Amino acid sequence: MIDINNVKLRRMVCVTIGAGMLLLTACGGRTPPAKFYTLQPVEQTAMDKALPRDVALAIGPVAIPAENDRPEIVTREANNEVSFSEYHRWAGPLRSDIASVIAQNVAKLLDTERVAPFTHENIFHPTHRVVININRYDSRPAKEFFIDATWSIKDLKDNKLLLVKNTTIRETLASAKYEELVAAQSKALAALSTIMAEAVLGLVP
Repeated sequence: MIDINNVKLRRMVCVTIGAGMLLLTACGGRTPPAKFYTLQPVEQTAMDKALPRDVALAIGPVAIPAENDRPEIVTREANNEVSFSEYHRWAGPLRSDIASVIAQNVAKLLDTERVAPFTHENIFHPTHRVVININRYDSRPAKEFFIDATWSIKDLKDNKLLLVKNTTIRETLASAKYEELVAAQSKALAALSTIMAEAVLGLVP
């Protein structure tokens, strides 16, 4: 004999489970797609003095803080608290992007094609190297971007350290938009590039 009450109960359970799965699917369908960002060189006027033709410059390696060495864009909410954005990510490794952008900026400033990031040293044999250690790479939405970098210039032919310098730069952020944040980072790296280019010209013959 069929128990009608059991049949009705099973149908109700099936309907409830089905409705729940549809709801989860619908919610999942509204998940926003991730956006991917790259740093960009900033248009700058070449300096009065160009890089000597017998000098070739390599930018990097670049070291960045461990919390920034990830695909997600990192923001600092408080002095001891950071957030990782699932929906705003770097298109490639941040350290390589930083080296590439600084190389492009410095090449423009020194009016030369003999500047390359450390990832493309097969183009030429560098005579000098700029090594960059970024101590802080802090993004505070709607407040500021702050970079603290210690960097050096080395003469590779004589294996001689020519300069060690620490530079800090701040860029104000008017909003919490990630587009503005990435643009501020590019602007700060352009300022750092200018300081590096001036230092190179002061050291090479």
